[in-house]
Amino acid sequence: MKKMKIAAFLLALLMIFGTLAACAETGDTKETLPAGSDPAQTEKDDSKPDLPPMTFDGYTFGMVHWYLAKWGMHSIDLYAEDLTSDPINDAVYTRNTRLSESLDISFEFEEVPQNEINQVIRQAIRSNDDFYDLYYVRLYDVSGVLLEGSFLDFNYDIPYINLDKPYWDQSIRQQISINDHLFMTACDINVIDKTATDGILFNKQIARDYEMPDFYDMVKKGEWTLDEFHKQMTSFDGDRDGDGKLDPNVDVLGYLGQNDVLLSTFYGGGGHFTVKDQYDLPVFDFNTEENIDLVTRILDMMYEPSFANAHVDGNPLNAAFRAGNGLFYWTRLDGVVSLRTDENIDFGVLPTPKNDELQENYIAMISQYNTGLPSILTCESDVETVGYIMEAMAGASADLQNAYYDVTLKTKSARDDESQDMLDIIFAHRVLDIGELCQFGNFPATFLSFPTEVGGYGIVSKYESAEKSIEDGIEAFLEAVDKIDELRNQ
Repeated sequence: MKKMKIAAFLLALLMIFGTLAACAETGDTKETLPAGSDPAQTEKDDSKPDLPPMTFDGYTFGMVHWYLAKWGMHSIDLYAEDLTSDPINDAVYTRNTRLSESLDISFEFEEVPQNEINQVIRQAIRSNDDFYDLYYVRLYDVSGVLLEGSFLDFNYDIPYINLDKPYWDQSIRQQISINDHLFMTACDINVIDKTATDGILFNKQIARDYEMPDFYDMVKKGEWTLDEFHKQMTSFDGDRDGDGKLDPNVDVLGYLGQNDVLLSTFYGGGGHFTVKDQYDLPVFDFNTEENIDLVTRILDMMYEPSFANAHVDGNPLNAAFRAGNGLFYWTRLDGVVSLRTDENIDFGVLPTPKNDELQENYIAMISQYNTGLPSILTCESDVETVGYIMEAMAGASADLQNAYYDVTLKTKSARDDESQDMLDIIFAHRVLDIGELCQFGNFPATFLSFPTEVGGYGIVSKYESAEKSIEDGIEAFLEAVDKIDELRNQ
């Protein structure tokens, strides 16, 4: 791929424009309006990028994204070959086509197996190869290349990126920053971080059959808590064949899930692996009374006979829910979309329950197993062009977000107005824990194995046995951050 460079004199002009814009934003200069002007009519639209007009002489903007074939996980939001009448595909195609025409660029896209993309990155940096501009690594796999200093810093290194714009996710930006560095982040270019957000589905017919309370009303009143959820999933006898056992292939179970339910409900109840200190550095903070109590209660729920764990018995629980064999079903929101064509099941959408009624907000987990965030490699030779195009792309993705959220998820997939309200609640507060992202001592990954173990919980002892590895991991992490700072200051 041949990169077309911007002329030096044009860059100089742009730097001047950028300086003037910065002065205006910080109040160093005051804008004088023509006599008779209406300030409301001259006010900028903050939802649009503040970019000077530019074209790029045929520049090819390359994007590479991880995929996981056995899970059917592929990018759906970066590239589209043609219009297909699918709302997401067509929004991507239209966005890219308009940018190609207005900026005089083209798009190149490639998918790389999830277990190979880190080597692609390392090889690119070793050979100083900027064939691709934008990289997406699955978050569960990213810690190694992240701490090797592979990525540019969105806070400081990339011209034209305006992270204060509404098409950059402000919450995720704050959660995954490291010592005021931001090496990847969420934005409107993508919907995959939204599809990886979790929720709970419930079978409306089963709720009617067993005269369950109004779950939607409980959510709105702040009463949708872990203890209440546990109570509802165990409040009925679903043993259809009377054999004294609950089989998700035959009977009606209270909750169909998998190991991820532990992590999802932990985050949903306000649990955390890390907190940030005053220097924006993570401090491992799992071993607290609140966290241990929360995990204990979650495991109590998951060891109920009415909970089916796909990681334990291997049952296809999606099929069980479709067959009407579960009241509640844990899923990521891509599961909501996959059920939209099944007219045999009437389901509603609910957020993950809170720890208790004192917890202010419902919290949704973004699965790090199912998403990646954009990053730019340190070997990128044309950072100005890449930053400009990425900012333009993010600012041009409102129709894509609408195609996913309002059309595909809420209009086509949600079966009632209440579910649409629940989706708004789910997306209002999402979490990415930096401790899980960096996998200190591999404890967050080990945490998921708790529900498959037999013979007591031993939560504290498991933590204590991993504590030295966690401390070593954090020490190595801080050394890596210091090294990144040193490289930035050279």
